[in-house]
Amino acid sequence: MYSLKPYTPLEVLGRDIYIREGCVGCHSQMIRPFRSETERYGEYSKAGEFVYDHPFLWGSKRTGPDLHRIGGKYPDAWHYNHLENPRSTSPGSIMPNYPWLLAQKLDASVAADRMRALRKIGVPYADDQIKQAQKSIEAQSKKVVANLAVGSITNAPSDREIIAVIAFLQRLGADIKAMPVPATNVVNTALLNN
Repeated sequence: MYSLKPYTPLEVLGRDIYIREGCVGCHSQMIRPFRSETERYGEYSKAGEFVYDHPFLWGSKRTGPDLHRIGGKYPDAWHYNHLENPRSTSPGSIMPNYPWLLAQKLDASVAADRMRALRKIGVPYADDQIKQAQKSIEAQSKKVVANLAVGSITNAPSDREIIAVIAFLQRLGADIKAMPVPATNVVNTALLNN
């Protein structure tokens, strides 16, 4: 069983921006169980990983790489620079620049309503989580800004859309990567090697 958690309020808003900007048009979020894909992108996607994704963002095209396991692969500053100018981190990239994400203020006032809507379709947000959405957004935004400062980006305001997109991207695949290997798999592997 997966130990998946629902997206935080900031990640929900980042996901909404990701959808708004059409990112899924070029980036799938579904690693198929083929060797060529798992070698490039990591462990294949499992059905249960999408339990809190409404709508699913599997995509059907890969102009750019699959992003299902992107969380933690690069530091926050890499994502910031990549969204501002993709060629600064990926020479030859055909991805467009998204400079407005650095300038546009994040509308955090919709987070609680979005969480209530998601709860109606099965995402287990508690009343207290919804009530504390604004505080959660502020706290997680400060962490992203602190991570950016480590990467020499010291002028990033914590209330911009790019902060939410970075939080969302850093979450992709993070729950699965953090899962411990079940003891039965360790035993089975040991038996197979004898």
